[in-house]
Amino acid sequence: MDDAGRRLVLIVEDDPPTAEVLANAIGDEHGYTALRVGTADEALAALGALVPDLVVLDIRLPGMSGLELYDRIKGDPRYRALPVMIETGGHHTKELRDRGIATYVRKPFDIDQVVGFVKRLVPPPPNERAHRPIN
Repeated sequence: MDDAGRRLVLIVEDDPPTAEVLANAIGDEHGYTALRVGTADEALAALGALVPDLVVLDIRLPGMSGLELYDRIKGDPRYRALPVMIETGGHHTKELRDRGIATYVRKPFDIDQVVGFVKRLVPPPPNERAHRPIN
């Protein structure tokens, strides 16, 4: 969790409009902050500087694929327990199953489904769960 007590979600998505939709939808939720990067190299640099609570990872990235990045993340002892949600066009389900990846969304995705997965994988901090105005 980041310093402000919010869940930090790292979005690795090379399509700017998709990344913006994801970042806005996740960042609009109470208790969440979204950071977006567009390449695997940027994701690795971000992981060197901070520890997110969740990674939302596009399977198709320029240079290194999302699956290669997933393998690098999970191969690092610091990030083995880090939850990762994959975005896929649907052609890679066997590769996902072979890696034990159960949480993925197919593009085009329903943004409410994505936000629901995020909340299940990393629930909001306790002080944000019952976000109610004080009378």
